[in-house]
Parts: sequence; C-alpha cells; structure tokens
Amino acid sequence: MTKHVWMFALMVALCGGLQAQLTYQNAKVETDSKGHVIEKLDYNRKLVATNGIPTAAEYRAELQERERMKKVAAKVGPWFDAIQRLEIDQKKGEEKHDQDGGGLAGDGVKEVVGQTGAGMVAYIEAMRVFQSNTTEGGSVSRDAKQLKAALEELLYRRGGEVVCGPNRGVSIKYPLELLLVRYQSWKAQSLPMDELYAAKSADLWPGKVPDDAERVTKKLTLYPGEGGWISTGLYAPPGEVITIKCGSLTGNLTARIGVHSDALNPKIVPLDENGNPMDDPYNPVVPSISKIKMGWEQVTDNRPLWRWPEMCRSFKISKKRQEIGHVLGGVLWFQWNGGSRPMEVEVSGCVLMPWFRLGIDTNEDWNERISKYPAPWGELQTKNIILTVQSQHLRKVKNMVALAQWWGKAAAIMHRVSGRDLPTDNEAKNFRAAKREWGILNKKLVQLNPEATPDTEELVRAASMPAPKPAAEGEGAALAAKPAVNRYGDEILEQEPVPVDPKTPKALKKPSRENEPKWTPIRIVDDTQISVGAGHSGYPIMCILWGGGMTNLAGLQKAGSWGALHEIGHNMGHGVTGVFQLPGNTEVVNNFFGTCVMNLLNGTAFPRIMADSWNDIAQAAKAGKRDLWATGNNSTRLVFYMTLAHHFGVESVVTVANDKYDKYPAAATGDRLCCTWSKAVKRDLTPYFEMWGLPLSKSAYAFTQDWVPWPSASEQEKLFGGGPKLDSRYGSDDDELDFAACPEEKKTRRQLRERPKHVLPPK
Repeated sequence: MTKHVWMFALMVALCGGLQAQLTYQNAKVETDSKGHVIEKLDYNRKLVATNGIPTAAEYRAELQERERMKKVAAKVGPWFDAIQRLEIDQKKGEEKHDQDGGGLAGDGVKEVVGQTGAGMVAYIEAMRVFQSNTTEGGSVSRDAKQLKAALEELLYRRGGEVVCGPNRGVSIKYPLELLLVRYQSWKAQSLPMDELYAAKSADLWPGKVPDDAERVTKKLTLYPGEGGWISTGLYAPPGEVITIKCGSLTGNLTARIGVHSDALNPKIVPLDENGNPMDDPYNPVVPSISKIKMGWEQVTDNRPLWRWPEMCRSFKISKKRQEIGHVLGGVLWFQWNGGSRPMEVEVSGCVLMPWFRLGIDTNEDWNERISKYPAPWGELQTKNIILTVQSQHLRKVKNMVALAQWWGKAAAIMHRVSGRDLPTDNEAKNFRAAKREWGILNKKLVQLNPEATPDTEELVRAASMPAPKPAAEGEGAALAAKPAVNRYGDEILEQEPVPVDPKTPKALKKPSRENEPKWTPIRIVDDTQISVGAGHSGYPIMCILWGGGMTNLAGLQKAGSWGALHEIGHNMGHGVTGVFQLPGNTEVVNNFFGTCVMNLLNGTAFPRIMADSWNDIAQAAKAGKRDLWATGNNSTRLVFYMTLAHHFGVESVVTVANDKYDKYPAAATGDRLCCTWSKAVKRDLTPYFEMWGLPLSKSAYAFTQDWVPWPSASEQEKLFGGGPKLDSRYGSDDDELDFAACPEEKKTRRQLRERPKHVLPPK
C-alpha cells in the first residue's frame, strides 16, 4: 500500500465511516459580495475529518486538485489574490458606507458604484490586456500571461462561464463577475474549433435555437456586385461547428457569425468628491493608478453589460474546406472582395432563418414556409435596405410584401433626396437580370426586352418618386423638347428595336452578373445594448429593441419610424455634393431627409411633422427676428429646410441634391445652398435666407437677381400665417410694392433696380 492509502485507512478506522464533510486546517474563510467563498491557492492544505471522513474517490479528487492548484500557482503570480480582492473590497466598502449612515451602495446601473484598491488596479490592467493585440505565443508580457492564468482559474471556479444577458445584467456592483464576463468574451474570439462550447448566455441573447431544429446543407452563389455583408438565410447554432466549402476560392472571402457588431468597451472614469463620474468625452480624465492602488481615489466602470461585449466572430476563409463556429452562434454572413466571377459556396451545419426577399419570395411563401424557419433571428431584404430583427417580430407579419415595399420606398427616397443612385441606376450600366435584358447599341444602353414585366423591386422604386410635373405654358419649345424621364427620375434611354444584324456591337446575349457594379444596401440591426445612444448610424445601423416598431406596417404608414429614418439620414451625410451643409445642422439634415420620406410615402404634411416648431417660427417671423438660424435649436432649424420642400415640393430637393455644378458663389455661409435651390425652383431665395440670418455674399445676390424674390408677403402669409414683409440689402424696400395685388408686376431684383419707382395701378 502507498502512504496515501494507509492514511486513508487510518482515517476510516478513527472516524467510523460517517458522512464526509471537507474542511481545511487553519483555513481563513472570506466571502465576496455574492456569497462565494474566497479560496487561496493553498496546494499544501490538510484535510481534517469533522463529521466523518471522505470517500476514496473524494480523497483522490482532492489530491488531483492539489496538483492542479500547484500548477496554477506557478502561473498566476500575484494576480489571483489581487483580483479576488475586487469583491471583498466592494463588500467591505459597502459595509463601511452603511455604518457611516450612507446606506448601501448603488446597483452600478442607475446608481454609481465606486471601486478602489489593488483589486481595481487588476481590473484596469485586465481591460488594457483585452484591448491590446497580444496573443498567446506572441508578444505577451509576463503580467498578461499571469493575468490570463488567474482569470482562467477564477472562471473555472464559476463553472466555466458567468451568464450575462438582457435579464441577467452585470455591473461594477459585482466587479469580479463583470471582469469574468469580459474575459470569457475576449477568450471566445480565438477559441479553437476543438474547444468550442455552447455558451449558456446564448439562450438569453441572441437567443435559443430549438434542440430539434434541422441542420441543413445549402449551396449559395456569391456575386461580385454584392457589397457589404452578404445575407445567406442561415443561422449558426451556439457552439456547433459549421463547414464552409468553396469550389474555386477567389478574392478575399470572410465569413461572419453574429449580427450585433457593437463592441461594449469599458468606460473607466474616476469619481469626484461627491461620488459622481468625471466623464467628459471632450476632456477625458485619466485615473491615477497609484492613487487607486493606495485607496486614495475611487473609479467606476460606467458600462454595465446586458450582453457579452463581443457578440460576433469573423473568419478569413483561406481553404476550400474550412470549419468555423462561435460559442454564442448567430446569423451567418459573407463578405467578398476581389472576385470577378460568381463563386459557389456550400455551407453545412446551420439552421434556416426567416428570410424574406422582396421580388423573390411571395406572401404565400412567407406564411406557409419561410416564417416557420426555427432561427431566433430573421431578415427582411430589398435591394435598397435590409432589416435584421428577432424572428418573433417578423412572424407576426402576414403581408410581408407590403412591409418590404414600405422600407424599399423609404430607402429609395433617402437615396434620391441625398443625390445618390439607386440599384437600378448601377445595374443599367452593365447588368441585366433574366427578366430585364440590357445591351449596347450605337454606343448607348438599350433595353433588349422592353416588353418584359418589371420585377417587384423595380415597381417599388418606381412608386417612390412622384411623376414629373408637366412643363408650364409659355416656358418655350426648349423646355418642351427636354428628354422625358422614366419612373426613376432618370432620362429615358433610347429603346430602339434590336436589328437582326449579327454584328450588333457588344449586345449582351445571356444573363450575366459578373461585371455588375458594387451595390451595398443599407443595413439596420436590432440589439439589446449598443455602444452609444438608442441608435447610431454606420454599417450596420444599430438600434436598441426597435424591431417591433420597424415591423409594424400600420404604425409605419401612420407615423413612420423616426429613429430608423434619423440614422439612415446620417448615413446620407449632407448629400453627395455636401450642398445641404450649414453650421450647426449635424442633427438637422438627416431628419430633413426623413421628413421627405414621410411626406412622399405617408402623405404627412411638413407643418404637421413639426407643428410646434412651425408655430414658433411663425411667431418669430411676425416679430421680425432675423437670427432664426443662430438662435434656433435642431427642431426649429429643421423647419428651414422643410419650408422650402413644403412650398416647392420634394422634387426640388432631388434637383438640388443632384446638381453637380461647382461654380456657385461660396464666399458666405448660405451662398451655395441659396444659389442651388434658387436655380432649381427659378426663384430668388435670398429673402428667405436673410429671414433666417444666414450670411450671403454680393455674388449670391448677383447670381439670383434674374428670378423673382421669394417669399413675397402673401407667400409668407401662406407659409407661416403672416408676418412682416421681407426686404433685402440689395433689393427694394418700397412699402408700396405688393406682388400679390398685381401679379403681372412681379419683377426680378435686376428689374427692380433698373426701373424707376412707380405707383401701383388701382385694384
């Protein structure tokens, strides 16, 4: 018998085989704020029998645990004890705070919780390591290696994972749990496929995949013209390996699992004397590590977590057969650059997700089959825009075609009013689908099959813009001779019949998408927590739990989706040419684009969109104020743009946005926009810009002088319900001049300066 077995036999004889209860001699027990026992890495600890003796299996397990801890102790250095102090320090701090009469500390979400001491120093160092580019086997400092080993041991003692999700948030109130959530998320980004596991947190967010959901194999065709993230209609289950096979791997192909792209980095800031975070985004205050270590300064992590801080994982596909996977699972997307011909990809191991594509799927397809696919997330896709929301919202929709059309039209109007092309504009350059065949004839693009029925997406875009206004009488033959425009607002291309001549130059004879210009649709992704705000622009646009509203067609048709349109508008910038840019309108132009959508799509009148602000401007105009822009807020400045669209129509906005003329005056703030919009509507808008206090140069007045000034007194009455007459530094201030009383006497600024004063004819 070995020495250990003799010891075990002796203990059995002495204790009579009572039930086991393990304790350790001279063990000093501390508990953290969650009640967990804080154990030291004591691999020489001694077992002492209390109410009995351990079984042979328990004793062997104890010996193995001692050996394991001996190895861990050699790796962790001082970090293990320092990190464990996090919640001990927190618990003692709360108790002292309570004894001093301050009550218990806050929850770290609505109420600030501060931390200090060696534990918080370890927390900050861990954040530094997570956000660095260090990897095992590479340039990793000794401290980083020890820290990683300590966190690995602490995570092991928590069962391998700290669960975090929408109903299980973690804050600095429990700093050790918050640190471990960040660590397990960081670790999952480089986990080998043979160590993959299904995270328990995945059931909370992004959601649970039914156990009986069928794992499928699906073949996909990727096209060079598809920009951004390419949808697949597939969902990777948490912790399961997905196989990617490529017949001929060309270009740079990336597979991405997960839709929630925002990284929730920590926001570590010091507290002031009153216990408030010193969080200044413009002048960040850097915590003092030495003061924190000595307990002289408290800091907090102002970012509680309601999901893992990193939800997505990307894989560069470098082999014709490659395995990928993620502990959280998620929607599968591809990103492909550098290819010149379509590429076939086969994916195995995913489940199908509700994925509706306008122009491809029907309402019958959706209700009978697609909506029943088991993935917890789904997508609504048009050529212009793609929404990724929880499947529970999409499954409530019965008329998916109408919902997709609303969003397709909204995105199309956004592109038009900001001066951007639509997919059809790009496709027509060098693309034809099976139903819409294009070719080159006499160096011009022609439609080889003009009788083909347009697809659903084309009809959506066609309805997104009003029909062009007919030419007014007396505008001359030149205007009447202008080329007609098609339903997209573009000039109609010649559609001559294709001759039966085999030498027809460059006429396309077979459908092809090889040389299709790149097109990246707008993407919106719903989430439970994002990096900033309730929503933010970018690719993709991220928002917090807007899925229910974005899929409620009745609500969209009544009031639109202000938040989504706001963020899409941000992506449009100030228009392609920057023509709408004025000082202080970062949160104005994007909303203006959204109001154009609501006006054209829902028929919402501009004054009704911002009724209060419209009335405020009316009162200011009546009072004769001339600094409306400088003194206004985002809402009142929005009225500046909406008034022009209200009076001249959204068609004028499209004309302004697409005006590429680059010789406009630009000496003063308002010059370019004033001249561009004046040219578009053939009216002199300098009085309107003066009313708002936007500076104009003499060059702008000279540019607009051949058009009638706007608004006249009667037009101002119509716009704002009255107000003083507008004059001009370079125009007429003749009180007797009343354009409304004598329409035939409407004159331009040039004419007003050149003719002598006159008395109006009798009414």
